Amino acid sequence: MRVASGKRLSAGAIAWAVFEGVRVPYVILVTIYVFMPYFATVVVGDPVQGQAAVAQYGKIGGWIVALTAPFLGAAVDRMGPRKPWLGAVTTLMVALAGLLWWTLPDGSGLSVGQVVAIAAALTVLYAYSEMLHNALLPRAAPGREHLASGLALALGNAVSTAMLVFVMAAFVLPGKVDWAIIPSQPLFGLDPASHEPERIVTPIVALVLAIGCLPLFFLTPDAPRTGIGPLAALRGAAGDLRRLVTQARGHRNALTFLLARMLYADGKTAILLFGGVYAAGVMRWGPLELLA
Repeated sequence: MRVASGKRLSAGAIAWAVFEGVRVPYVILVTIYVFMPYFATVVVGDPVQGQAAVAQYGKIGGWIVALTAPFLGAAVDRMGPRKPWLGAVTTLMVALAGLLWWTLPDGSGLSVGQVVAIAAALTVLYAYSEMLHNALLPRAAPGREHLASGLALALGNAVSTAMLVFVMAAFVLPGKVDWAIIPSQPLFGLDPASHEPERIVTPIVALVLAIGCLPLFFLTPDAPRTGIGPLAALRGAAGDLRRLVTQARGHRNALTFLLARMLYADGKTAILLFGGVYAAGVMRWGPLELLA
């Protein structure tokens, strides 16, 4: 693949970018536009309580990430390879995302508490996957990190948009519009009364992630082993973080950037968590309005 500068990205770099392309749809389809608005309004049954449930899983997941991710990142740096950890995290993400299919509207499947717990776990796993994936970039595209990261951002948007269009055409619009290109009923015999068109996005996202992650694990270079075990790495990570904080006091620009980045990320996360849920609960938007 050639990019605008004329430089060629390696297969490992492209595979690294593809991973981002198949990871982002979880946020778009599950968190923002389709599944969580359904969960908050239909499964919980009360828009206010639904928003509270979404806030709860976001708070739990956010605290866990804040308290553990720095140690995990420093420990992985000491151990070397990132892909085994990323593989474990991705496997759990696939399993838990697919499990959300059993969030039934009548409460006979997963309970509200179970969905909150799964969503909080997915929040943590998504953050871990982002950290581990980013840590692979210097070896995936040495000297071309900017090109690979730009491609990854583009693929994340492109794949997410394509999946949104597919979900709308295959599951949301059928039975609601009389267009020649739209089926008369949702594909696979999905039942709108059971909200299967909204629930189906969770196994779809899981399947796309499971298949799309494979090139990274086969093609993207990883860091070599250092011979340091997990427990020793965690002990060393605590010391590394203490030294980092001590040394950072003399780097005001870096501290200012980190503070600004934290505030930006918190604001963006709030929009991602509550944008679709708010529209569904307050303005009574359904899947058609949210996806249109």
